[in-house]
Amino acid sequence: MGAVMTSGGILNGHVNSPAPHEAFSGRTRELAALQEEFRHARDGVPRLVLIDGPGGIGKSALVRRFLDTAGDACVLQASGEENESALPCGVLAQFVGQSPLPLPDSLGSLVRTPRSAPGTLPPLAAGFGLLDLLSELQDKGPVILVLDDAHWADSASLNALTFALRRLRVDKVLAIVAARDPQAPQLPEGIRRLLADVRTRRIPLRGLSPDELGSLSAQMGSDRLPHSASVRLRDHTHGNPLHARALLDQVPAHVLRDVTTPLPAPRSYAMLVLANLAECGPQALRLVQAVSVLGLSCPLSVAASLARVTAPLPALERAVKAGLLKEAHPGAAPEIAFPHPLVHAAVYQDIGPAHRADLHTRAAALVDDDYASLRHRVLAATGPDEHLAAALAACARREAATGQWAVAGQHLRHASRVATTGPERDRLAVEAVEALLLDGRVHESAELAAGLPAGADPALRGYVRGYVARVQGRMEQAQTLLVDAWNQCDHESDPSLAARAAEQLSYAAVMRGRSSDAAQWAERAQRLSTLQGPSRMLRFNHLLALGLSGSAKEGIELAGDLPDPLLVPPSNIDLLLARGQLRLWSDDLLGARADLLGAVANCRKGTVPLRLLSASALAQTLHRLGDWDEALIHAEASASIADDTEQSWLKPVTHAIASWILSARGTWDRASAHLRLALDAPGCDESALAYAYAASAHGAFAEARAEPERVVEALRPLLDFASHDGVNEPGVVSWRELLVDALIQLGDLDEAQAVLLPYEERAQARGQHAALSAAARVRGNLHAARRETDRAQASFLRAHDQAAQIPSPFGRARVQLDHGAFLRRIGRRSVAVAQLQAAYTTLKELDAAPCLARCERELDACGRAAPPRPAHDPAELDSAAEGLTPQELAVARLASQGFTNRQIATALALSVKTIEYHLGHTYTKLGITSRIGLAHHFAPQDRRTSS
Repeated sequence: MGAVMTSGGILNGHVNSPAPHEAFSGRTRELAALQEEFRHARDGVPRLVLIDGPGGIGKSALVRRFLDTAGDACVLQASGEENESALPCGVLAQFVGQSPLPLPDSLGSLVRTPRSAPGTLPPLAAGFGLLDLLSELQDKGPVILVLDDAHWADSASLNALTFALRRLRVDKVLAIVAARDPQAPQLPEGIRRLLADVRTRRIPLRGLSPDELGSLSAQMGSDRLPHSASVRLRDHTHGNPLHARALLDQVPAHVLRDVTTPLPAPRSYAMLVLANLAECGPQALRLVQAVSVLGLSCPLSVAASLARVTAPLPALERAVKAGLLKEAHPGAAPEIAFPHPLVHAAVYQDIGPAHRADLHTRAAALVDDDYASLRHRVLAATGPDEHLAAALAACARREAATGQWAVAGQHLRHASRVATTGPERDRLAVEAVEALLLDGRVHESAELAAGLPAGADPALRGYVRGYVARVQGRMEQAQTLLVDAWNQCDHESDPSLAARAAEQLSYAAVMRGRSSDAAQWAERAQRLSTLQGPSRMLRFNHLLALGLSGSAKEGIELAGDLPDPLLVPPSNIDLLLARGQLRLWSDDLLGARADLLGAVANCRKGTVPLRLLSASALAQTLHRLGDWDEALIHAEASASIADDTEQSWLKPVTHAIASWILSARGTWDRASAHLRLALDAPGCDESALAYAYAASAHGAFAEARAEPERVVEALRPLLDFASHDGVNEPGVVSWRELLVDALIQLGDLDEAQAVLLPYEERAQARGQHAALSAAARVRGNLHAARRETDRAQASFLRAHDQAAQIPSPFGRARVQLDHGAFLRRIGRRSVAVAQLQAAYTTLKELDAAPCLARCERELDACGRAAPPRPAHDPAELDSAAEGLTPQELAVARLASQGFTNRQIATALALSVKTIEYHLGHTYTKLGITSRIGLAHHFAPQDRRTSS
């Protein structure tokens, strides 16, 4: 009789509880570590644990044993499966299918009829949906999220999991990820970084010791092996519990115990499985093989039909006794499952190619879900199949139209493989690349694009390689490839390809600082096709190009009349984002904030670039408005998403914005980390706009540290970009005033004059108040350095006048600080003190430590101490003087503006539970009980007084 293998597992979201007699030995330290992490999670400190080790080492058994001690925690479990690793959101569907609560609307599409394939979601929507679900589940207690066999999980689910786990703050969540190799190349970059993070608790599993194997032998019902026999067993199995258990059951006891008798040569676990299967009889063999084709688990009736077994229960009984199958859901419609993925793999891989193809062909006709049927048809295909290619392409295009890029990309890849002609195969592969890029799977897209044959249509090949190069930040190569594609494309017979090439050239031109070219390419794309291209950002790019070339007002008018920013439909979020960006560059900071908050709050189902651009523009707006805490939240959220989704072309921008804010506060370590990521992003030096952001952040970092030589070193190269739009456009990237100040400090006054003059002229032509104020301020510093006192005073007064036109406290404080320092040096100390005290008050509120320290030195030189802020100061009511943390303050301000908890969670990229937590603490600290109280508290002072 064959060996009985009773190892349990986690299958398709269902817990396969081990039989009562299942043996478990050792792992005392590992269990204690899991219990310690769970205690932290119970206390509201979210934790992530990685359990890694080879197949059969006992990862699943350890998790099951731990869960036995978890009490009333809400447990969601899922498992990757090798044959379903291409099923988008399959693992996520397992998680949400076990929720004891109604699902958030955002996740409803993942649950369909029994045995149907799950729906899919855009990458950010899936992450936000999981975040929402975890928040709601915590109301009933701590949540344990278990992902087994993560190395076989689908990328869409892993990306959603990464997104959610990164954004837990005060959540009672313990996440456990089990994988053979946490750095396996098939895992997305984001999850690999998360698992390698120093905050992740890693529990590596090794083989059992001889003593533990001896205990295992006793638990399996025989006498405990002597130590010498246990040592030999460990040598044969390397302590692998699954393999050791099989040998303990298969090899006679006297052979195991007699160390003078050689043990049979150890067979692989797959051979043990197949030996058991061969002894079960033909009907059980057919049934087990049928289940392996259908997946890790399936209804007994479907497996019996596929196996052509008319009386399946006797066959099932034999398979269960042999440890090959188990009943997952006994009852009227029983489901059967494999006890361990290794059993499934052994059975499936042993089926001959012809028989396996025949089984998949018949399975396609048996299943009642279109996606599952297509999957079986793909696995059955042995060559080109015109009808299958057409079905896959049609399904993919339907999914792509609703933003389901993961499943669309997978279907298009399969369609390409079974296409009957070379041109059709190449075109479908290119569509797959487009979908995968929008899903944030850049590395996979690059491999697919590189695989296009040399004989493919050169226009098509150049287009897709250029698109990939642009997203990777390689703008020079992108430009060359896309121009070649445009020139080689027949615009009349293939206007769609020409339009897509023009669209990508428009994006590349913006990043290269060629906004007039960008506008022209955008107009060409729009003339060739009335449809939005795959990235759905062409209108945005067109308006952005106008702004970068100094025509922001024209762009705002072209955006048209839009409803309330929070009510703009998804189809027009790109226009809302464009208008917000242009308002930012035009000094309409309050209008920009309203537009960009609306874009951020409503872009869950938008493209990854849309989310990144919305959050980064909002961060810049809030930074200028003086809401630095909230600005930093958005800046770091956009930077982390750019990293997770491999958006190299935007990494310099997102990390530079975060570095600006942190540098202004003197948070050197974090500012430096973001700065390094911005400067080291692939292709940063090939994109004029990206390089300008990174160089500006470098200059701001050096200025905050009072290192003028390094400021000049960082910013002087930007002078070579005089002809590049955006780089020199006032309001877009601030750098010339930093360079002028540094040159003045170093005594290079003539060069300072040369750098300043074109900045003043362009700011005057645009009527840009922030730039005019900054230019007048540094002009005052230059006159002061030349001892031109009257001219310096006039310049500082102009700077004050311009600063008063916009609600930008840091810019105003910089004018007051420089003016006060100038007045002190010319002996007008009493007037200087007034300017310096005003600057001090603002800088203190902003926590702008480097400038604040300089202001204190100036006040000391005037013989005056820094002033305390008055107790009735309205700013005092809004800030940490009442004990609010930066995140509490950001949440409270949005809530006071009418945002719902979910909209705040989306805007700040946090969980709803975190928002509820912060609001609760805020109410307590402020002594209020409702949002009405918040609205009153954060109202302007005149409204508070009048009420």
